[in-house]
Amino acid sequence: MRIVYENSIAEHRGAEVPLLSCSLPTPGPSQPGKARAFLEGLLPEGRALAMAAGRVRGVRLAGDGSPETPADAVALLAEYGRECAGAVVIVPSGEAPSDEGDYERLDDEELARRVQALPDRPLGADPEHGIRMSLAGVQDKLLLARFDGQWFQPRNGAASTHILKVSSDWPGSAENEAVVLGLAQRIGLSQGTVHVERVGDTDVLVVPRYDRQVDGPGRVRRLHQEDMCQAVGIRPRDKYHIGRPSKRMASVLREWADSPSREIARLFEQVAFRAVVGDEDGHGKNYSLMLDDGTVRMAPLYDSLCTLIYPDLTGRMGTPIGDQQNLARVDRAALVAEARAMGMTASQANESVDDLAAGLRTALDAAGRSAPEGGVREQVVRIITQRVDRLESGRPLGEPR
Repeated sequence: MRIVYENSIAEHRGAEVPLLSCSLPTPGPSQPGKARAFLEGLLPEGRALAMAAGRVRGVRLAGDGSPETPADAVALLAEYGRECAGAVVIVPSGEAPSDEGDYERLDDEELARRVQALPDRPLGADPEHGIRMSLAGVQDKLLLARFDGQWFQPRNGAASTHILKVSSDWPGSAENEAVVLGLAQRIGLSQGTVHVERVGDTDVLVVPRYDRQVDGPGRVRRLHQEDMCQAVGIRPRDKYHIGRPSKRMASVLREWADSPSREIARLFEQVAFRAVVGDEDGHGKNYSLMLDDGTVRMAPLYDSLCTLIYPDLTGRMGTPIGDQQNLARVDRAALVAEARAMGMTASQANESVDDLAAGLRTALDAAGRSAPEGGVREQVVRIITQRVDRLESGRPLGEPR
């Protein structure tokens, strides 16, 4: 498999410009493994991918749940790729992509039906009715558009504006993620306000898409982005093997960002935030880049929750910090060591950690005042407050499990 830019693009832009991906700069052709990694990175994972594959004739999945061959990934995206992450639109050869598409308004009953149908229809995709969309991740989610307070189903290539995430097997995950992303938004790491809505008898987390800009009802502009696995050219199945953030992730920023020092500092802020709030799932697909006409910068923080309230999880982090792999053993020294390995000075790292702790203190005070007693929100706020206390005193952030 190869991904090659059109000659006119390469002639206009020149060589070594990351228009589509940092792993696929102009002019091409790409390395085969990186082309496959980028395309597979647009697909869902786990059961959602298996369900989608079951609806496309001839597609096979390997034992690890990934597309068995590059051709299988292409076939899946030919069927579901009209709406993907970033500004990517994929259509079969000979079919022109639609710049507009259309939107179907959903009343409360129809919305509830579509949420309930997600186990059998991942992402709400329904090619027979023009709903052809793909988004990475394991959790059940619905891609919709919201205009003037009303929900709409994008069809025939129209862009979505929101992600509706259904509570997973982890009890209260929607409320948990709403608290954590609310803290991130208050301190400037996340974009848009998330909230929990009751749809039928199901709690869903409503997340505005940071890779979409709404210019008015029915007018949505796609903003390009890619996750760090795509940026370094590794497949989604290897997302937990991307290594320390100071290695491949920081290397991408040093090579491609207009201001590497600024973007590396932003990467470190996200890494430190996930550690302090107790999120062990910071793997390579949970960090992303915005690619704006070849300009590379960190995307806002997303997909973060306090995993510590779920006792069945291991406490082992998706990406190590310093020489620590266990979330409980991370302390200020480990965070500073990771920042220094990224290229920051010790004083810059300590200042960033101090700013994070102070910002979280203020945000936690506000979140705690609105937390119902005995609920998930109160539990998450209490755990994170304890971890901020430990961070400021120089102790490890938690007790080893």
